[in-house]
Amino acid sequence: MMYLKSVVLLFLLVCTVNFQEANSKPAAKKEDSPAASAEAPAGAEGAAGAKKGGAAGTFNIEDFGVVADGKTDNAPGFLKAWKAACDATGSPTIVIAKGDYLLGPVLFEGPCKGDHITIQLDGTLLGSTNLASYKSNWLQFQHIDGLTITGTGTVDGQGAKTWPENKCKSGGACKVFPMSMVFAFIKGLTVRGITSLNSKYFHFNVFSSENVELSKLTITAPEDSPNTDGIHIGDDTNVTIADTTIGTGDDCISVGPGTSKVLITGVKCGPGHGISIGSLGRYANEKDVSDITVKGCTLTKTTNGLRIKTYQSNPTPLEVSKIHYEDITMDHVTYPIIIDQQYCPNGKCGGTAESTVKVVDITYQGIKGTSADANTVVLRCSAKNPCEQIDVSGINVKPPGGPANITCVNTKLGTADASIKSACSEN
Repeated sequence: MMYLKSVVLLFLLVCTVNFQEANSKPAAKKEDSPAASAEAPAGAEGAAGAKKGGAAGTFNIEDFGVVADGKTDNAPGFLKAWKAACDATGSPTIVIAKGDYLLGPVLFEGPCKGDHITIQLDGTLLGSTNLASYKSNWLQFQHIDGLTITGTGTVDGQGAKTWPENKCKSGGACKVFPMSMVFAFIKGLTVRGITSLNSKYFHFNVFSSENVELSKLTITAPEDSPNTDGIHIGDDTNVTIADTTIGTGDDCISVGPGTSKVLITGVKCGPGHGISIGSLGRYANEKDVSDITVKGCTLTKTTNGLRIKTYQSNPTPLEVSKIHYEDITMDHVTYPIIIDQQYCPNGKCGGTAESTVKVVDITYQGIKGTSADANTVVLRCSAKNPCEQIDVSGINVKPPGGPANITCVNTKLGTADASIKSACSEN
């Protein structure tokens, strides 16, 4: 299943190439965007008739033919409202009042004339369950400088109606379904207060963006829902994820290649697969990951806690460094602390050679709570490129009866608790 997470950006890149061939708008460099839509979403032609230019103001979606009946596809009206706001100067606001709004796929694209666009979302957006209508993602924002989405509303992907068509959980073919919200090439992004419910695939994907804040979100999908990652980030810098509750069928948060300067704090994770860095090393020319801090978080009944995962037989060396975990509470987590450099989902690794992803300068401090079994610390590093400067101190994670099982392979410790030093000295 995790293989699909690694190939999704490649899939979307192929879609982007198809879109570029069909369109030639010079302002939006879609050839650079692996998150771009394959074709203009349904209703895109409706934006052409929207009011152009004008001063900043408030744009109510009801004024653009939108109907809150939960049945009518409102993509054309939403695009008209976006076009009007994007053509306005200053700092316009789009208001989505309470109500149920059905939407097919929508591409909200810049660049825009104003300084900043705010979307006040207090209604419920319902994703179309007609998979044939999607060429890529559901709600996609790209090439925008200054974007805020805030409110008490809900983005409901209605994934429960489509998950049965994805056979990942039963060992069948995994499919790339539409992600609920994708943000690509955004400078200055804030998403605050809203709820994301039952995505068909990832809930949030932020790509090649900078100065990002995701806070006070509620992200929910059943534990057995396929590939419903909460938040995935990749090729981003200066990202804060704060005070957010995530319970899904996959990673609560995953940090992909090319990401740096990230703070994850106050996150409640569970159920799900924990907070992950990676997977890394699947494709050639992936960029390094560095300066990631995870602190003050709680993980409850997740399969992993704090995980770093790199592929075997990776085609290009890269490095993950300066990762700091602090003040983390585990509640019956299966693998609370894990570095896995033999990651091989579904046996599809391209070989069995040792990973050349360098894992260095990783700090774990004040990790406490309980594990679901005896495996509290697993440091399974590469023989070809051992982990270095791994500081593991103040660890107080108790297994359910009996001593803790600590695995330490090809690991060079820095500061460490006595029990962990002993385990590593034996390997």
